[in-house]
Amino acid sequence: MLKHVRIILIVLFCLSLAGASGLYFYVYTHEDTSPPAFRSDSELLELSVTDPEQAMLRGLRAYDNVDGDLTGKIRIRDVSPLINERDVTVSYIVFDEASNYATYSRTVRYTDYESPTFRLLQPLVFRAGEPISFTSTVAVMDQRDGDITGRLKLEESAVISSTPGSYAAKFSATNRMGDTVYLPVTVQIVSNSASMPEIKLTDYLIYISQGERPVFRRYLREVVDPLLPEKHISLSSVAINSTKLDVNTPGVYEVYYYYTGSSGETTTVILTVIVK
Repeated sequence: MLKHVRIILIVLFCLSLAGASGLYFYVYTHEDTSPPAFRSDSELLELSVTDPEQAMLRGLRAYDNVDGDLTGKIRIRDVSPLINERDVTVSYIVFDEASNYATYSRTVRYTDYESPTFRLLQPLVFRAGEPISFTSTVAVMDQRDGDITGRLKLEESAVISSTPGSYAAKFSATNRMGDTVYLPVTVQIVSNSASMPEIKLTDYLIYISQGERPVFRRYLREVVDPLLPEKHISLSSVAINSTKLDVNTPGVYEVYYYYTGSSGETTTVILTVIVK
């Protein structure tokens, strides 16, 4: 009897060993070790800056030899900063059910992309000795990010706030795409004279296209003379100097407006012109 039991145990052991070996062989030979594969309609995808991020998936598909179509599982892995004026590199990733993965990269071009733009909310004119707040004077707008004034930086400044005069300064701002724009300006520190006249413009910074020739007198809004509070000052009494502007060459330029008040004091205001 004992002998029969031993035989049965040996047989069961051999069967279990054979089963385990078969299972191991099956798993080993049928395990999914192949990564998925990407297919793209084109190596270059053109989009508008107003398109949602998911639009970056257009024309892209993924397949797996076991799981089949994985297109719906493609994810955006990373978007590079701008590599030129309009292009970024987008990398993608997709996983199959066995956690194998594949990556793919292609160029996305924003056909209507424009760099961030500056705005001057008021002239860069400050009274001697008074606090200077550039953040309430300079604003920056971006197509995708909206208002990025919070990213404004004062790169350079030679301003002496206690001494009247004209000083150079430069601002910068960078959007999420890594596009950095710069704005060199002239900051004016003026005396605290109560009789100093004031020139007001409709805009203190404008963008124009290369070759465009604006009528700068149209940007005049008002002239205020503290000694003649009730008198309307003719805008024709304001002198304009735009000789340093070259509308055919992209860059940042300044147009000067001058007015001499009844006190004999001359005031100056600057219109910054950016030629694109």
